[in-house]
Amino acid sequence: MRKIVRVIVLVMLTASFTACEQLAQIANQAAQVMNLKNCTFDVTGVNNINMLGIDLSKGMDQSNLNAAQLIKVTNSLMNKKLPVTFNVNLDVNNPNSIAAALGKMDYIIALNNKEVISSTFTNGFSIAPNSKGQVAIPISTDLFQLFSGETADAILNLAFKLAGAKSDPVNLGVKVKPYIKINNQSLAYPDYITINKVLE
Repeated sequence: MRKIVRVIVLVMLTASFTACEQLAQIANQAAQVMNLKNCTFDVTGVNNINMLGIDLSKGMDQSNLNAAQLIKVTNSLMNKKLPVTFNVNLDVNNPNSIAAALGKMDYIIALNNKEVISSTFTNGFSIAPNSKGQVAIPISTDLFQLFSGETADAILNLAFKLAGAKSDPVNLGVKVKPYIKINNQSLAYPDYITINKVLE
């Protein structure tokens, strides 16, 4: 009889411990979500712009291309292609007294209101308490296919504008939905955070 009582007590204690642990996890998840909601996101710009294997340094324009590069760009435009890669840089400000840990982040990138890419940034990162951190989102697209209704010169100018050349402003739109990961579960921010920046 005593053995049965000990077993019952042990089961009850185990169940009580498990319930408390689950409640603690739920409370921790709620705190993490609230912590994440307090963070702010800002687009600081783009960098590492590469067009057809040509690195476009800051302020570079068509006049800076050499003869071989001009031929390469001209041939590509004649074939209705202009592949580019670049990074969109986000600043994440964490005003909380504890670190903000993000497991992944969905994102949508647009140039002049045209969606460039919709994907997920899977590299988790953590922002220290009361500090800022930067996230670089790698983008790969074909500007000619994206802006097929524009002239070749306008599309080429857009590529150089990403590098900071003087031309018409470009609207860079970014939408992000961050996730936190707790106990192998991903909890998403309630909705996309929309950030707009004009590249002038």
